[in-house]
Amino acid sequence: MKKTITFFTSLIVMIIMGTTVNAQALLIEHFDYPIGDSLTAHGWTAHSGTGPISTVSGNLSYTGYCTPIGQSAGISSAAGQDINHAFTAPSSGSIYAAILINVTNATVTGDYFFHFMTGTTTFVGRLFIKKDATDATKFTAGVLKGSTVASTVYSPTLLSMNTTHLMVLKYTINSGAGDDVVSLFVDPATAAEGTPTVVAADVASTDLSPVGIIALRQGSASVASSLIVDGLRVATNWADVIGFNGVVTAPVITTGSATGITSTTAICGGNVTADGGAVVSARGICYGATVNPDITGTKVIATGTTGVFTSNLITLTAGTLYHYRAFATNSAGTSYGADSSFTTPIGAVAPVVSTGTAIPATTTASVAGNVSNDGGSAVLARGICWAITANPDTSLTSTHTSETGTTGSFISNLTGLTASTLYHARAYARNAVGISYGNDITFTTQVAGIPCANIAALYAKTADGTTVYELTGEAVLTYKQAYGNQKWIQDASGAIMIYDVVPASGSITNVYNIGDGITGIKGKLAKYFGLLEFLPVANPALATSTGNVVVPTVITAAELSSADTTTMYAHQSKLIKLAGVNFTDANGVLKFGTSKKFRMTQGTTTDSLFYCNFFDADYAATATAMVIPSGSGDVIGIVVLTKGNYYITSRSKTDISLLNGINELEANKIGIYPNPSNGKFTVNIEKYNNGEIRVYSLVGSLVMTQTINKASNEFDLSAYGKGMYFVQYSDLKSGKSWTEKLIVK
Repeated sequence: MKKTITFFTSLIVMIIMGTTVNAQALLIEHFDYPIGDSLTAHGWTAHSGTGPISTVSGNLSYTGYCTPIGQSAGISSAAGQDINHAFTAPSSGSIYAAILINVTNATVTGDYFFHFMTGTTTFVGRLFIKKDATDATKFTAGVLKGSTVASTVYSPTLLSMNTTHLMVLKYTINSGAGDDVVSLFVDPATAAEGTPTVVAADVASTDLSPVGIIALRQGSASVASSLIVDGLRVATNWADVIGFNGVVTAPVITTGSATGITSTTAICGGNVTADGGAVVSARGICYGATVNPDITGTKVIATGTTGVFTSNLITLTAGTLYHYRAFATNSAGTSYGADSSFTTPIGAVAPVVSTGTAIPATTTASVAGNVSNDGGSAVLARGICWAITANPDTSLTSTHTSETGTTGSFISNLTGLTASTLYHARAYARNAVGISYGNDITFTTQVAGIPCANIAALYAKTADGTTVYELTGEAVLTYKQAYGNQKWIQDASGAIMIYDVVPASGSITNVYNIGDGITGIKGKLAKYFGLLEFLPVANPALATSTGNVVVPTVITAAELSSADTTTMYAHQSKLIKLAGVNFTDANGVLKFGTSKKFRMTQGTTTDSLFYCNFFDADYAATATAMVIPSGSGDVIGIVVLTKGNYYITSRSKTDISLLNGINELEANKIGIYPNPSNGKFTVNIEKYNNGEIRVYSLVGSLVMTQTINKASNEFDLSAYGKGMYFVQYSDLKSGKSWTEKLIVK
């Protein structure tokens, strides 16, 4: 009785203190959502990338840290999505963010996966991990306050992969003249806040205010890490972020179902949902012929501490009723799940088998299977059977494999398949009693394509609208618009327009940005009134490179206005530049507009050369149409062909120097150095007044704005990636503006 009273007293104290702790936390995230759900469906917001960060099965745990419930979240390099979650931002003091991690892979260059932020572009307190250069099973953690990766401070301690670690970020707000401070605690003792493992060195970086957002990041495929995260907590003090009150209780455990039951074996499950504040030293299944068996009787020990587990019960007696319970033990005692039961059948049964996933190629595929139980009789054969109809069986020798082994998982390689075909597949297993089949799955083999090394090779092929070609080399995206899911790509040999309307949403579902390199596009070729189009039939891989800068090809107005010559055919869909041109139709009133054409003059050549063919362009859309600019300047754009005539269509107003003050007769002198730069650069203005600097991306998106009152001004675009930018200075006194180009390598 005394033990019972003590237990319930401890439980009540724990509940009260746990409620107090949770009430003080700014954010608690246990990822308690269905397995496979994207976190953006549960309060998180994506601010970069496309592939989702989703929930995965199981929990992580750390002695002395609040035990998570629900599931975990998986972070990998394959998807590349970055997401964030807001919390109430304190105006002073410190902010702590704790997270459990289990790293499965990292790179020796290192990358960050967790950080504080404000808005969608300013990051601080980035948590880095990188693999040890000499021991691939070890990694180390580091922290960076600002944006210069070279300033990252790494802990000298090597940590083991595939092991749960606790990381605590601390951001200290100095409201006075001093800089804010970012610290990192790696695998700390949780009873009280100790000395940080490392402190960020770049303390001179711009401070972040307010600190009201926490973010998870997947990064790029070349440097990102793969890991599981769990138990995310944000609070304003150590006790609240740890979420553990020091009261240890027995674990919390539930009994799972019994599966794979044969006359002599069964698989029984359990789930340790909380460790009670101390490491689980033992867990498993106890079973017997009476109700509520315990660990003093027969039991099977399972590995691990918290989360779901199974135990294999063997040497059972046929035709017998068995009771079983899951159990878990820590320093406070042993807990049991509810009593459950099953009855073993008399005699052997057919094996228990399931079908796994399929990975198709053009004429082959690999399909997984698993024989989880032999049914009480040795497995004589197992493998995968397939057909173009549902529920294939082993009746045809040519359409099923035969794999070695008895129980456990296996993979079969299917050959002789037809490209672009839907197949059904099932795993099978046979013993002396009979044959069993797994669940029916489907997969579609990839489309076969005639390889073309570059775009010039595509131009040499027959545009019959039927034959499938594969662009095996990399091409860079120079522009895209929603109409027709159109994309313009270019390599050193030429350019081509992708017209993607089958299905209506398009075959290419990956999202690519201007400057991304794309490899392995498969499609058909067709001509639309002389314009060669690439009609995709499959979704290619994610971007194989980013931040590429395509230098426009300089051609003359005479070449552009000529008939369909060999030269202009080679320039189809290419990014070009007309230098020193003016708009003949400019009168200070006439505006650009969708589908309108305008005359341009270069030297003695005058013709309708400019075509507003991009409906999404910021200068041409009806609501934002701009006045045709006067003066002389350069115009960059894509070569388009319509009704037998070639035109230039600018992608945005930044392509038209006349709209940006470049080459004005009264031009102010703007010096940018270094140019190209690594992201950090200085702008010098010869004749400056109070004004404003704006930086635009290649497609016209505003990425930075800053008011100025001096001639020399420093900027940093490191966080925005490689590419071409436009730096615009606006004089507030005269109302004029001047623009220069900047390349970030």
